Amino acid sequence: MRISQASAIVEAAIDNQIKLFATDNYNDAQLLYPFLVGRAGIGKTCSVTSIKTRRDNWADYILSLSQFDAAELMGIIAKDGDKAVRLKPHWLTTVEELAATHKVVILFLDELPQAPIANMNVARQIINEHRAGEFPLPKNVAIVAAGNRVSDRAGANNIPSHLKDCLLYLDVEVSVEDAVAYMSSVGVHPLVTAFIRYRPELLSKVDRDADSNASPRSMERVSSIISWGLDEILEREAVAGQIGAGNAAEFYGFKPVYEAGANDIDSILTNPDSAKVHEEPSVCYAVCSALAHRANDKNVGNVIKYLKRLPHKEFAVFTMKDAFNRHPSIKQTQAFREFLLSDGKELML
Repeated sequence: MRISQASAIVEAAIDNQIKLFATDNYNDAQLLYPFLVGRAGIGKTCSVTSIKTRRDNWADYILSLSQFDAAELMGIIAKDGDKAVRLKPHWLTTVEELAATHKVVILFLDELPQAPIANMNVARQIINEHRAGEFPLPKNVAIVAAGNRVSDRAGANNIPSHLKDCLLYLDVEVSVEDAVAYMSSVGVHPLVTAFIRYRPELLSKVDRDADSNASPRSMERVSSIISWGLDEILEREAVAGQIGAGNAAEFYGFKPVYEAGANDIDSILTNPDSAKVHEEPSVCYAVCSALAHRANDKNVGNVIKYLKRLPHKEFAVFTMKDAFNRHPSIKQTQAFREFLLSDGKELML
């Protein structure tokens, strides 16, 4: 399923957990704990941590289960006089502090399959019993988990069946629409989003023997690399090291096309009725991604006038999607509302 679909399920499951914990009157079958499973770099963590931004006074805490030993997760044993007592684990203290000042805290158990079996057994108690040892979790703490498959070669282990039985498996795959929407919202360079639109299959193409592949995360990092101001030879080497030599060669083959198309943007914004309309798909992707980057609530009317002249409607749709993900105020304009009613119904899909 798409990341956005999984995120919607996760959010509903969190609401359900919090509602039930507040009542103290529920059974195990009513509690569902989402577990996002998929290859590295496709946005699993972002899809969960972004939920807090959509809700009032929510917080999250990422507990990477593979980075601690079981005693740290459960709480170490210390001597107290003539007794041995378990100390509260550090992560739970932080979660309690967040819970005291926020309406809901998402406890995100990351790298679950990468954890050793002992840690998975601790995770099972945290999930199934909402506590770590004798220390209960606050009632406004919801639990979500994520990790990779064994086949992803990310150091994942087989999860014991008693832990599997506690989890709601959500198998997630790369979605170009979700990836570009996220990248647009965080200001990724339009050259990168244009290239992804032009060659979307590269995000799903994985050479498991290669050191670097294209993924939503690695392509976002390409945007950072091209902002460094390196000379072209060094920049190419850095990009190749991030997404692989073959993907980098395609990226730099597309770059001149993007730059040529981007040069038309000023004329499009000032003279949308007479600006040149390109037929070549690669140039259309370049022009439309550059337009999405430059569009705002002041010029969106001219952007839409130009988009209506394009021979293929899908270019207009993705341009407006990327534009309002970068600049949400576009949604409030009359020009956008009219476009949505007349030509943009696909934007709602």
